[in-house]
Amino acid sequence: MKTENSSSNRPPCIVLFNMTLSGGAGNYIVTLADALAKQGVQTHIVIYKDAVDYAIPQGVQLHKLLAKNRKDLKGELRNLLASLKPVDLILSNSTPSNKILSSLHLPNAMHIVHSAETKTYRGFFAPLKWWWRKRTYRKLYSDKHLITVSKGLQEYIVNTLSARPLSIHTLYNPFNIKEIRHLADQKPKEIPARPYLLHVGRLNVGQKRHDLLLEAYKKAAIPYKLYIVGEGPDRDRIQSLIDQMGLTEQVILQGHSDNPYAWMRHAKLLILSSDYEGFSRVLAEALIVGTPVVSTDCPSGPSEILTGQLKAYLSPPGNFDALALNIQKALKAYPDLSRFDLSHLDAGCIAQELVKSIMAMKK
Repeated sequence: MKTENSSSNRPPCIVLFNMTLSGGAGNYIVTLADALAKQGVQTHIVIYKDAVDYAIPQGVQLHKLLAKNRKDLKGELRNLLASLKPVDLILSNSTPSNKILSSLHLPNAMHIVHSAETKTYRGFFAPLKWWWRKRTYRKLYSDKHLITVSKGLQEYIVNTLSARPLSIHTLYNPFNIKEIRHLADQKPKEIPARPYLLHVGRLNVGQKRHDLLLEAYKKAAIPYKLYIVGEGPDRDRIQSLIDQMGLTEQVILQGHSDNPYAWMRHAKLLILSSDYEGFSRVLAEALIVGTPVVSTDCPSGPSEILTGQLKAYLSPPGNFDALALNIQKALKAYPDLSRFDLSHLDAGCIAQELVKSIMAMKK
């Protein structure tokens, strides 16, 4: 992959493009941008919608596109990139931004794939729906340069979707480990004084499987309350499930938290029940702050985080009995997390790896 107007004597220039600066992708972009800027990279963040949930790091420039429709957006993005030349690398960070950037046919564009975005279809038309979805994503990921946030996701794109990208490699999610641990040491007043279990994530039953989480929690019969931190479109549905299962007093929908790391740090256990993930930031974040985790072994992410002795705390997706058993097991005994090394996920290491790739392309 060649870069435009590249010179080995100047610092690299990277553009991170997304529709918004919110959610998990926003966290990824800001964390990576901060680490890149600290390594002397000219770093730009470009967004379309005025949704900014994170502070812009020092040394990083934010650009907001003002186009009124997708057609005008393409032209405005192209003009902005031309004004920033020479740009070594443009990284899109979601399916919508991947599609827009792809339409520009730029040789220095790469697409970061954060999630498998799989769906479980049921009924007579399930095979047809799956075929159509596979065809759509195979087309989206073929003939492009891709970065995936886990090796499992890379294998899914190549082997399950049968996509044929121009190049594909894995670059794990970056984490500001020092900052996460600093925030985790705080204890906001809303955090319970009594021991509790925790689930952190978007309230989306189709992906996060809160139904499975509740079944496993009820089956495990643990004397601790379960707090679910996060917001999303399925809040009312999840509350109905809680009430129907007789768990109204035991399970609390806490909503959004400005500091989920403190919730993780003070929890007895973090539980992930997803059917699919790209990497699963919350597992890594909980381990970073020293909190035990159990998780479903969905196709990408968890098995690359829970390695060694921690593999024993993975359970098959959709199996609430196995997840309940792991909850009980983890609360009785868990490996010493002080010996568990996650330094390879530090944002500085991830940024350095990306810079090395760019410098190699410029030679």
